[in-house]
Amino acid sequence: MDESRGLKAGVIGTGSLGNHHARIYTSSKDVDEVFLQDSDGAKAEEMAERWGSQVCGSSSELLGKCDVVSICTPATAHHSLALEAFGEGVHVLVEKPLAASSAEGREMVDAAKKAGLVLQVGHIERFNGAFEAVAGLVRNPMFIECHRLGTFTPRGTDVSVVVDLMIHDIDLVLSLLKDDRIVELRASGAGVLTGSPDIVNARLEFEGGCVANLTASRVSREPLRKMRFFEENLYVSADLRARSVEAFGKAVDVPVEELASDPMAFIRPVDVPVDDGEPLMKEIYSFLEATQGKHEPVVTANQALCALETAEMILEQLRKDRRGE
Repeated sequence: MDESRGLKAGVIGTGSLGNHHARIYTSSKDVDEVFLQDSDGAKAEEMAERWGSQVCGSSSELLGKCDVVSICTPATAHHSLALEAFGEGVHVLVEKPLAASSAEGREMVDAAKKAGLVLQVGHIERFNGAFEAVAGLVRNPMFIECHRLGTFTPRGTDVSVVVDLMIHDIDLVLSLLKDDRIVELRASGAGVLTGSPDIVNARLEFEGGCVANLTASRVSREPLRKMRFFEENLYVSADLRARSVEAFGKAVDVPVEELASDPMAFIRPVDVPVDDGEPLMKEIYSFLEATQGKHEPVVTANQALCALETAEMILEQLRKDRRGE
């Protein structure tokens, strides 16, 4: 990459997410030109006019002009497009999940490493100010509870709710617990409106003793994205949708007399500042910095692969339960 000039960025897939990727690339001081491609040419033309971008007739044409690309297509196309991008020497930001399967994901990880290129995955909640605050506060959680509930929409129903929604929380939990190993996994779920699971609960027990209880639904009446963390002397509640955090710790040196009159005196609120910046903008700007060698990707391809492998473990447990194994 010639660092003396601005970057040329591409967006493949001009749906709702692709629209925002194009908007943010055009706002970046590091990007000179933006190219768009979609199987629906009219949609790409409309977006190009909106953001002052250029339209390419094929992914090959786009990748031949770009330094970096966002892949905002269904997961079934991630693998082939990413490999094509690496063959052209293009850094990739691919929306979650990494791929349609962990086998394809591993090939993508290996190809990026061999080419010496960045492969960052769009687990956008890592850039949510509420989670960033949690990551700086929680040290040794013993119990984590996650609820991610969404109203029904046809988008994403080609996959289960585990890969569509729960994978966000899987990634967040794994990022907090780092190299801790899952030693027990239980799951239950049901397909309510589609042929794949629409509501799933998973219980992950880690070697270090932490238990994570994850619930995801795409058939709820009201959207909800909340996480709660419990560790010694600390309780933290994060509302990822509202980007807010509440935390309470154990007060020290509270006089016995005060406890006698107020049993809750040993609980103290913890002030937790939360960055309210747009998560997607932070994600894309961080990706651009990573491609310029300023730091490693915040969400590495290997981390996204671990999240996808864990999602597949949950789905396999659901299949075993249905078969009565």
